[in-house]
Amino acid sequence: MESVLLRDLTIVMAIAAAATLLCHWFRQPVVIGYLLAGLIIGPYTPPFSLVKDIHSIHTMAELGLILLMFSLGLEFSLPKLRRVGFAATMGAAFEVLGMLGIGYLLGRLFGWSQGNSIFLGAILSMSSTTIIVKVFMDMKLLKEDFAQVVFGILILEDIVAVLILSVLSGLGAGGEAQVELLVTSMLKIGFFIILFLVFGLLIVPRVLNWVAQFQVREMLGIVVLASCLGGALLAATFGFSVALGAFLIGAVIAASKEIVMIDEWVHPVRDMFSAIFFVSAGMMIEPQILWEYKWPILIITFATLAGKIITDSAGAFLAGLNLKTSFKIGVSLGQIGEFSFVIASLGASLKLTSDFFFPLAVAVSSLTTLCTPYLIRNADGIVDIFIRLTPDSFQRALNRYQAWLLKSTGTGGQPPVTRVFSKYLVRMMVYVAVLISALMLTHGVARLIPYAVTSIDPIPMQFLILAVLTFISLPLFIATAKYGNHVLLLLVTMSPTLLRMMNVRHFYNVTLFSLFSILGTVYLFSVHSFMHSWIYSCSLVALVILCGLLARRKISSATEDMEGLLDEVLGLATSEPTRQAILTVEKTSFLHGVSEPVAMSEDSPSIQKSLRDLRLRGQTGVSVVAIYRDGKHIPNPSPDISILPNDILLIIGNEDERRKAREILLGMDKGDPK
Repeated sequence: MESVLLRDLTIVMAIAAAATLLCHWFRQPVVIGYLLAGLIIGPYTPPFSLVKDIHSIHTMAELGLILLMFSLGLEFSLPKLRRVGFAATMGAAFEVLGMLGIGYLLGRLFGWSQGNSIFLGAILSMSSTTIIVKVFMDMKLLKEDFAQVVFGILILEDIVAVLILSVLSGLGAGGEAQVELLVTSMLKIGFFIILFLVFGLLIVPRVLNWVAQFQVREMLGIVVLASCLGGALLAATFGFSVALGAFLIGAVIAASKEIVMIDEWVHPVRDMFSAIFFVSAGMMIEPQILWEYKWPILIITFATLAGKIITDSAGAFLAGLNLKTSFKIGVSLGQIGEFSFVIASLGASLKLTSDFFFPLAVAVSSLTTLCTPYLIRNADGIVDIFIRLTPDSFQRALNRYQAWLLKSTGTGGQPPVTRVFSKYLVRMMVYVAVLISALMLTHGVARLIPYAVTSIDPIPMQFLILAVLTFISLPLFIATAKYGNHVLLLLVTMSPTLLRMMNVRHFYNVTLFSLFSILGTVYLFSVHSFMHSWIYSCSLVALVILCGLLARRKISSATEDMEGLLDEVLGLATSEPTRQAILTVEKTSFLHGVSEPVAMSEDSPSIQKSLRDLRLRGQTGVSVVAIYRDGKHIPNPSPDISILPNDILLIIGNEDERRKAREILLGMDKGDPK
């Protein structure tokens, strides 16, 4: 019996191979060859379709999408994402908002319905991650600085795409509860990304390093492939795109020591299935639609290219990048792709768009994709022409803006206050997400008790399980309250006048206690929601607090270990950041009373020891927020930085905590300040 799938796969790979050879011969991007190959063998090209089982080809194409995004994750650097975060956010915001407006206006100008116009704006606001990744791989641009910003924008676009899909789904449901749906989607995707990265970085690299000890290449490759598919499946299970899950698991696996071997093993598999993906995209092109709607397609294609180049370039430039880099970012994102197809398909399924809309989206995607490699390749020449044609006064205005931004931020990018605040916020968000997931797990276990224990009253067993699991979660409660307190303190320091009017130490202690009390109250109500007894609920919270007070040293040590683990897996700064413009070593500091400089001498017992080894936060409660060394200011020092003679450490904490820290840093006989 003839195998239809084998026959179809043979045709796809043969045509793709021929396209690759031709593109190599004519020195053209292979993506273009794959799309043309799909057009040749597709169902819309006469006299007949060469592929019989198109559904199976599309299924394998989805594997190509997963492997492409997985490879992008392997290449991408999470620290680089943090560094380009401001530029990526600006670029994504300008592009999404700008293209939503341009698409809607174009649709109305064409006389289309409101549904077609809204969906046109939605599909134009998304760029094609897979196409950009493939073009960058072919042109060997993955390691370029501008490419890292592009990838940051694409990640943000994937998140926005999920929110757009939620809003458009609300339109199909009659427009009810759209705000609630949007907020829920934002919280859901935020928690998913945080938890995926935290637990992924905690577990996956260690597992891979253990598997690598057997020195069996095949074993490591199969485990990696299983992780790749598992990450994509996990994302799909929670209602997100498989592309997002594949990218995240790739970024997690990139932290493994075996990344070089993993990369070599994945490449051949990725190349095969990515070829099928792009051929499959080419098979969706309908020549008849191209001709029938040629003018709208050409106008939308031109508007897409021009609009995306302008909006992305403007966002990147306003974030502090130079003109050439900003333009390269803009031309790289000048196409639409897989998420646009998903949005167009949603419109068709909800009957909110016309029959021509999906083929038109595919046509615009194909034309913009054809232009992308040539625009990227000639970006330098195009921007040189632009600079020559622009008036000198306009160029001087651009230069003045760059100089002002460099002067005001110190780095030409994200302002220092924003960078410090973001460190606080990231830590707080991580702890909130982990705390919520831990409490959901705790309540889930407690709810299963009545089904597991049928012979006795389940309430005492639930009480015991909740008490134990909540006690284990106390470090998360403490860390969440502490970083929420730090965020509030940082906001207060932005007003020197307000600082002079208040007791900072009192504010610090009161807000910390208040936040911890709020968390405890919320937890009390959550316990009561299924125990239905205030006596049991209040007794449980009181018991946990009492045990926490009795074991406060153990909990403090556990919190310190948890902080160190978070530093390790996410690469966040160990020392708690503080606004640099406020904290100085002078006695006139606004935070005088809670901060103190400690000068290190050559005979100090802590010399040549790292901050991690000293465990100051765990043993004393203070935080080292800066080190002054040889006239240089080192904010938020790494946990692995060693203390050197003549260093000045800036510590923050109450008087008793600072005294204990001085005893450790300087020795018992030097603990009292002079």
